[in-house]
Amino acid sequence: MDIYVDTFKQNKIKYDWRTLYVGLELNLIKYSDITNYAVEFLTKYREIENQNVIQLAWGEDDIDYKSLLVNILKELHIDDLNLDADVWQFEKRKWRFGILAYLKIKHQDDFEELLNRIAEVYADFNYPEDMDSFINYLPSKDGFDPSKYSKEENILRLINLFNDFLNKEHQYLQSDITIYIFDLD
Repeated sequence: MDIYVDTFKQNKIKYDWRTLYVGLELNLIKYSDITNYAVEFLTKYREIENQNVIQLAWGEDDIDYKSLLVNILKELHIDDLNLDADVWQFEKRKWRFGILAYLKIKHQDDFEELLNRIAEVYADFNYPEDMDSFINYLPSKDGFDPSKYSKEENILRLINLFNDFLNKEHQYLQSDITIYIFDLD
């Protein structure tokens, strides 16, 4: 599934080279998004003459996007490229949010399918606890008894919990106060 970085722009979530690297490692991003970001970056920081960024901006088919992104990250003194490390969790949450926001729009008319797709994302991101409350196959942990309600009411409850989660996650990701240093000369 390709999630475009436009999802981040539309939701006012900051993204940078780290975000692009994670998206590439998770097979969630198109090369064209990396190229577009490099072009935007060079337009914004005209004094930058970094060859890795320039190559990404050219966006040719035969370039190694991953190697160029790794070089950029190393130049930014980001040496731990293990996505399981804590430093990458924030970036992974951005992508998880992007996927969930995309699915919410794509399946807005079929809540049951939306819940099934959310469960796939839950598995893809290694079963994060913060999603437990709206996963359709998990038992309720808050004392809610689904047997007392109709299937539609149970689905609606899970969708409401999902929407609450998505809103909170959106606010959290927008509050990113990380200061980025772009010394790529």
